[in-house]
Amino acid sequence: MPEQVPQNFDLTLVLTAAGATVSAALIASIIEVLKQAPVIGAWIDAKREPGLGVLLSLALVAYTVAALQLPTDLVALASYFVAFLGIAALASKSHDLAQKAAGK
Repeated sequence: MPEQVPQNFDLTLVLTAAGATVSAALIASIIEVLKQAPVIGAWIDAKREPGLGVLLSLALVAYTVAALQLPTDLVALASYFVAFLGIAALASKSHDLAQKAAGK
């Protein structure tokens, strides 16, 4: 167990490798919950799940950049794009692994 455990959550964690993993799992979980919702659940099917994961990933990264007023120069935008790609890809893989584990 680490000696110092952080007691706060910093939104910039989303843009790190560890944060991307957690964000991807969160997005996959959100999609699963939304599939059970009465109104939107029927709309979300196997064809739309990856697209929804991409949109949620983009929204999360965009919100992080806007909320923290992070720099928007070309190098920073490239790093945000890489974070977005990582989160979107991991969210898709997380969902696929969950489906296989559930035997669906």
